[in-house]
Amino acid sequence: MITDEIPVEELARSWDEIREEYYDLRNDAYDRTVLDCAVRLAEDPGGESAGVWAIGLLMMAPYVAGAPGDGVVSAAVTALEAADGALRGRPCGHETHPYQEHEPEFDEDLGRQLCGLYGPDDAWDENHPREQWLCPRNVAGLARIALDIIEPGSASDVPPRLPVGAQDTIDTLSALLHGYPEPGTDIEAEIGVHAEELRSAEPADRPGRLLVVMAVAWYAASDFVRHPAVLDELISALETTLPHYADARCTHDRHPAPPRSGPNAAALGIKLSSPAGRALYERDRTRTDPLDQLLCPVALSEIANDAMRALDDRRAELH
Repeated sequence: MITDEIPVEELARSWDEIREEYYDLRNDAYDRTVLDCAVRLAEDPGGESAGVWAIGLLMMAPYVAGAPGDGVVSAAVTALEAADGALRGRPCGHETHPYQEHEPEFDEDLGRQLCGLYGPDDAWDENHPREQWLCPRNVAGLARIALDIIEPGSASDVPPRLPVGAQDTIDTLSALLHGYPEPGTDIEAEIGVHAEELRSAEPADRPGRLLVVMAVAWYAASDFVRHPAVLDELISALETTLPHYADARCTHDRHPAPPRSGPNAAALGIKLSSPAGRALYERDRTRTDPLDQLLCPVALSEIANDAMRALDDRRAELH
């Protein structure tokens, strides 16, 4: 048996549980499962069973990208890099491989596909034949996807995806800005997080973070927020940001307006706050505006000043 007497179905079930419960930080049982998978891949990164363990680490990568126990990240990364190095240069006659179109939603199918790949009696009706899935170059590509999940930006030839947790943040903000926060949401803390994210943002991520704060500012300037300290957090973040756009100039004839809906503006901002999110925006852009116009420094300065005025007016009301 290719997995040393451990049924593939059993492995798939345990890995799928971790994939679904990725937000369960520092789970000792999950750590042991990841480490076991990483050790097995590292022992023979170019071997016949490398695909099993690489897919396993891909399934568990969102958990590894969180805050697992000591040594888990380094073990997974080392094993995946070894598999990529051992397999990516192997000769093959395939024009394409499944990893090249592996979107995040396809992760849900990996457990079932794993059983089909290594279960000789299982039916196989996927879009790509088994031999393409089992091709060493495809296994190497899947390993790079796992690496890119764990360390965003580490692989440039895999489909871009939002960092782990970004969609959860979008969902939490959407509920908050619609006026129906998810149970357990600390509204003031949530707003404070996004103010700090803007204050500490890297230059390339700052425009996206500004869009998020703009959306939150609309909410904070309404009757939903009654504590001046919350407004002060946002104002402080904007005061830190405005000097970056003080000398902004451009030659654009127009600047597209950001989404009028707070939840939509926040979702766009989160998406544009990471390199992969910006790559997704450009890849999927059809009738939407080019990023250089949407995120023009002159337009960003106007957005920041508008948000600042709304927050100042609301703070004056509360005082």
